[in-house]
Amino acid sequence: MRLTSLSLQQFRSYPEHRMEFGEENVHVLVGVNGVGKTNILEAISILSLTKSCQKADETDIITWGQDFYRIKADISSDTEGDKTLELVSQISPRKQKACFINDVKVPINQMVGALPTVVFLPQDLELFTGSPSSRRTFLDQLLCQVSPEYMQVLMQYQKIIKQRNSLLRRIADGSARRTDLTVWDEKAAETGAVVMLRRLELCEMLQCTFGQELSSLGEDWDDAQIIYERKGEARDFGTAKSEMMDLLSHFQNRDIVLQSTTIGPHRDDWKVIVDGRDISTFASRGQQRTAVLALLFLEVSYLEIQRGEKPVILLDDVFSELDDHHQASLLQSFEEHQVIITTTHVPIEVYGARIWNIEDQKLVMSKK
Repeated sequence: MRLTSLSLQQFRSYPEHRMEFGEENVHVLVGVNGVGKTNILEAISILSLTKSCQKADETDIITWGQDFYRIKADISSDTEGDKTLELVSQISPRKQKACFINDVKVPINQMVGALPTVVFLPQDLELFTGSPSSRRTFLDQLLCQVSPEYMQVLMQYQKIIKQRNSLLRRIADGSARRTDLTVWDEKAAETGAVVMLRRLELCEMLQCTFGQELSSLGEDWDDAQIIYERKGEARDFGTAKSEMMDLLSHFQNRDIVLQSTTIGPHRDDWKVIVDGRDISTFASRGQQRTAVLALLFLEVSYLEIQRGEKPVILLDDVFSELDDHHQASLLQSFEEHQVIITTTHVPIEVYGARIWNIEDQKLVMSKK
């Protein structure tokens, strides 16, 4: 998969902007902080995932004083030929988002993954010490890019939990009955079982070669394990659904008091365990960076296997966080992929790259 062009309209600091990507695999966006380098990566990630990799609200993405933004790209797929992707998001007269493939409007779940990407941000280096929601997002973004069906079920589950929480608040204030929970418990268990089992399967797939990736990066952790943490032990849909129904019933009183659904995939987590210890509690910052880098390589491999083509790699200022050895490992691993990097200076190890010098949102090309 390759991006051949990118056009932005009223996106962040770019009122109008267009980039034509050449034959080079590596593109380096160079400039001081604050000139708009990361905005380019964010736009590509939105086209890929339909949401900001920076977790930004739509109103913050639109150029100040405007009421919509547009992102459009031409891509060349290894398996499906050339395509045009477009996403338009508006906040007036009402908030809505529209996606197009080859100028034909498509549902959001069909847009996700049309341009497979792996995004690596500086904050990802805090993956193990950050919030569980970040770790759940790590799994969900991978799964959504390979399975529109998974994304559909995930969206359904999230809506069901919101509706169940609303009902819990009404029960707590006496305006609804406890028995009204039955139908929502059934729906939550049915969709939640699918989400949980797919995440569990993904963790086990990543586990298969996790140790090898760590070893190649210099960490001798033969017993490193990726553990998906959940309530219950089920490994098939029927048992998982029944298990979740029982758990929702068991914790019903607590949920009513807290006015929130306290069990389910939206509360699950995953960890890396070495010698029975959580990596976040004993590993140095450097060791945790190595583990995150290993997971990045696994993300790329997973998407390539599942999609049958190489994803586009988006790296935001990661060289400032990595030593020379890890920088070299990163570039060597992705030498056959299209890689777009933001940085304040050109890494010494980058050769044959197209360099984009950014000043006041203007890009000047050169080649290293």
